[in-house]
Amino acid sequence: MNFIYDLNNGWFHSFDVDAFFKTMWKEFIYGGHIFAVGAVSVAYMCALLCSIPITLDLVIVIYLIFYTIYLYDYCKGADKDKLTNSERATYLKNGNKLGRTTIVLYVCILSIGLIYSIYSDITNMLYGFFVLVMGLLYHSHFKALTKRVPAFKNIFVSIVWALLILSPFIYYSYPITSTALLLSAFVFLRMVSIQILFDIRDVESDKKEGLLTIPVLFGDKDMSLLKALNVATILLLVYGLYYSIIPPIAIMAIFIFFYAHDYLEKAKAAEEKSCFILAAAEPMLWIVLIQSGAFVVTVLRTSAFLL
Repeated sequence: MNFIYDLNNGWFHSFDVDAFFKTMWKEFIYGGHIFAVGAVSVAYMCALLCSIPITLDLVIVIYLIFYTIYLYDYCKGADKDKLTNSERATYLKNGNKLGRTTIVLYVCILSIGLIYSIYSDITNMLYGFFVLVMGLLYHSHFKALTKRVPAFKNIFVSIVWALLILSPFIYYSYPITSTALLLSAFVFLRMVSIQILFDIRDVESDKKEGLLTIPVLFGDKDMSLLKALNVATILLLVYGLYYSIIPPIAIMAIFIFFYAHDYLEKAKAAEEKSCFILAAAEPMLWIVLIQSGAFVVTVLRTSAFLL
């Protein structure tokens, strides 16, 4: 409990710091912000590995696009989430959050259009809104295709995330390189793994909807496929490093194997809440690792120069 001085009225009033940070944490996790920050991290990782200067306008656009997609999806699925993600459903349905969300979504979409109009061109705007519309149509149109095409929603969501790698190239008119394609494949494989993990949590509701997800088809206890995907992504990185497709600082991303292995073990032990949050936060770890690698390389080069 803290006490804040009110400059207007000249008196102290109480402010519950713990309650404030708990609310902010819930908003970050349940309001779509965790994936919006993750999306920015993916684009920034690509820019860093491909030596593309990234500007604040692209960062804000990517954040708003993915925040809009995930907030809309969470709100549309709030009723169904009562079975598998009751905390998120309760948070979103508390008070008038769903009503206010409509206003927030409109403001976000208008802001995206405004930023594109000021800082970019019509080609980039079309690309950005293509990703946005694809994401918004996921819940109402594309998700239902999983009733006929096994694992379709995993593939669809992962493709949207893989397209993020191309965003700095398209936004700044850089030619798409082999580095970009390999990073897109990396992001795709990682997101397929993460999406399948989320399907383990949602297996009961997916069964009721008739969705042919991997856990519905093959069971929600076997982690073999997720572990295989974890190994495959590391082998992809090793391949890229060996053939110099990606720069040496990308070697830091190999630590993702151990991070993913840890939350998969937690999922296997039914430590649900922590493993899902760790999985959702994984894209943020990518840029932390890559930026750390870049920092170490800079320090070593500076030290060698001084010596």
